[in-house]
Amino acid sequence: MNRKIEYASFEVTSYCNLNCSFCNREEVIKHPKHISVDSWIYMLEKLKSHPIREAKLQGLGEPFMHPHFAKLCKIFKEYFPDSKILTATNCQYRITENFTSALKYIDMIYLSIDGYKENYEKFRKPSKWSKLINFLEILKNVNKYNCKITCNYVVNKENIMDIEKIEKLCKKYDIEELRLNIAQNWSENSTLKDNNNTWGYSRQELDFLRSNYKNKIKGKAPWTWSDCFWVDKGMYVTAEGNVNVCAINTSPEPLGNIFNNNIDGILNNERMKEISMACKKNKPTNHCLNCSYKELSPLLDELLN
Repeated sequence: MNRKIEYASFEVTSYCNLNCSFCNREEVIKHPKHISVDSWIYMLEKLKSHPIREAKLQGLGEPFMHPHFAKLCKIFKEYFPDSKILTATNCQYRITENFTSALKYIDMIYLSIDGYKENYEKFRKPSKWSKLINFLEILKNVNKYNCKITCNYVVNKENIMDIEKIEKLCKKYDIEELRLNIAQNWSENSTLKDNNNTWGYSRQELDFLRSNYKNKIKGKAPWTWSDCFWVDKGMYVTAEGNVNVCAINTSPEPLGNIFNNNIDGILNNERMKEISMACKKNKPTNHCLNCSYKELSPLLDELLN
């Protein structure tokens, strides 16, 4: 086994200005931090031999809260000029040069908008709808270079009927795409069924989604553990440098630390081998047992096929 990373998710900061309903940051983040520019370069030096084709600069924090986010994007492109950079933002801040300069290097930004007005504020506390609208008004006139701006909408039982309103909002503000993601669970020790808002959709709700938004729902179905790309070519790194298997399970014991350990040793250690082989045999370890990809597969199969 000699894993080579093609998709990487980097948590450049664990600071966040919101406390979103479906985020488990409170159980994971004890001491928020920004990754330093020097540490970022040190990490990329360790990874430069890997064929990274796509990198998501996002974790359990708001990327644009990092004071040097644009610089981090620029440096990444210097190391991996052919790789795509993706990120997401909650839009709850004032657009500054740190944001506009970063657009030169980012290929796609997901604007996180999970409901209309009251529901938006409910699921992304303490967000304000007025702040979002102000952000979109300014963004409309910003030079986006070649960066694609999309809306990422996390669907739950309470905000399904808001989708049409957000679709109109996207058209008004020239947002290129509306992406619907069925709410997931990011904790190793719980499942989607543990939260009433993420499970038990009614027949009417499912029919509404399938009839009106089938082509906007993201995900793959059918899906099982042997289909997982994370265990073959993916990696998630926290702001502290801890290396995890994936961005879906954010609460496990890390495989190692990229600042303290040899990266290839981390990616090919015995625990990683065990997790990978178990997925290939569709006999997952505890790390993958409650995977949202697997748990959502029957639901997505019904919606997409």
